[in-house]
Amino acid sequence: MKIGVFYNIAFSGAKRVVLEHVKGLKLLGHTVDIYTTDQANDIFDSGTEANSKYLYNFSPIEFKLPVFNRFKKDFIDTFYTLKNVHKKIARDIDKGDYDIVLVHTDISTQAPYLLRYLKTKNVYFCLEPLRNAYEYSLRLKDNVFVLNIFYENLNRWIRKNIDRKNARSANHILALSLFGRERIIAAYDLYPKISYLGIDESVFKPSNVKKKNQVFFVAEKYPIYGYDLAQQAMNLIPKKIRPDLKIIDWKKNNFERLSDEELVGLYRESLVTLSLSKFDTFGLVPLESMACGTPVIALNVAGYRETVLNNKTGYLTDFDSKEISEKIIYLLLHPEEVKRLGENGRKWTEEKWTWNKQIEELNKLLINFVKNEF
Repeated sequence: MKIGVFYNIAFSGAKRVVLEHVKGLKLLGHTVDIYTTDQANDIFDSGTEANSKYLYNFSPIEFKLPVFNRFKKDFIDTFYTLKNVHKKIARDIDKGDYDIVLVHTDISTQAPYLLRYLKTKNVYFCLEPLRNAYEYSLRLKDNVFVLNIFYENLNRWIRKNIDRKNARSANHILALSLFGRERIIAAYDLYPKISYLGIDESVFKPSNVKKKNQVFFVAEKYPIYGYDLAQQAMNLIPKKIRPDLKIIDWKKNNFERLSDEELVGLYRESLVTLSLSKFDTFGLVPLESMACGTPVIALNVAGYRETVLNNKTGYLTDFDSKEISEKIIYLLLHPEEVKRLGENGRKWTEEKWTWNKQIEELNKLLINFVKNEF
C-alpha cells in the first residue's frame, strides 16, 4: 500500500509512536510518506525512516506584547492560519494517490484539522481526547483573575469543539488501549478499534548491571503525573534504607533529550520504576521498564491495568502513598522478588508487547479499512 502519515508532536513517547509506525509499516513493504509542520530536529533527523517527507511552514511571528501574543496564537494562528495550512496539506495528500492516511495528533488542536479536509481514506490514531476540556483536575483554579477565567474558558470551549469536530470527521478511529477507547466513546460518541503500542525489545533489554539503591520516576514534577505520591511514599521509607528517587522527564537538561541508551541504563540500574499518572491512557514507561527487567509499581487505573500484571511483573496499587512505600520497602528487603518480577516482566513484554507484533496488528487494521471490511 501507499500510506501517508501526518503528525505534529513535540518529542515524547507519542512522537516515538509515530516513528515506530513509520519504520514498521515501511519494513512491511509499504511506501510511507510523512507530512508534518514539525520543525524540530530530533527522531526524524536522518530522513531514512520514511520514503519521503513533506515539511510545511507553520511558524507564526512572535510579538513583544505577551497579551497580544496569546490572543494572536489562539485566535489567529491556531483557529485560522493553521486551518488553512491543513487545507493545503489535505489537497497535496489527495493528489498523492494514497491508499490510506494515518493521522496522528497535532499539538495545537489534538485532533488535527486535516481530518476535515481529506478526501483520501483516513484513520485517526487518537492518543486521547483534549485533556483540559474533560479533566476536572486541569480546571482553572478559583483564585484566577476573572478576565483570565473568561478568556480561558472561552478558549477551551472553542478548542473542545474543534477537537470533537475534527475527530468525528475521520473515516476511522483507533484507540491505544481499552481505557483510551472508553474515553473516546465518552468524548466523541465514536467506537474505535484498538491498536496497542509496543517496545523495541532489542533496545529495551536487561543486563547484568548491579541494581542501585534507586527508584526511577519518568515524568515531570506535577501532581497529575503522580509526583506528589512519589514524594510522599519516599518520605515514609525509613532514612536508613531510603533509596534515591531518580527523576527524568525525557530530557537530561533544558536543551538535550535523553538517548535511548541513557534511558535503558537508568531502567536497568533501578530497583523499581514508579508509574503514578492518574490518566495515562496507555503508558510506555511500564513496558520499557519491564522489558529492561525492572519491576513496576503503578496505580490501578487507566492503561496500567492492561500492561502491568499485579504480583507478577510489578504491583498495582491504590492512590495511597503508604501502600506504595510498603511495596518499595518489600522490594528493598527481598532482592529475589525484584529478580522474579523483573524476569516475568521481560517474558511478558516479549510475548505480548513488541513493536513487531503491534505493527502487524496495525497493518491488518489498515488493510481492512482500505477494503472497507469495518
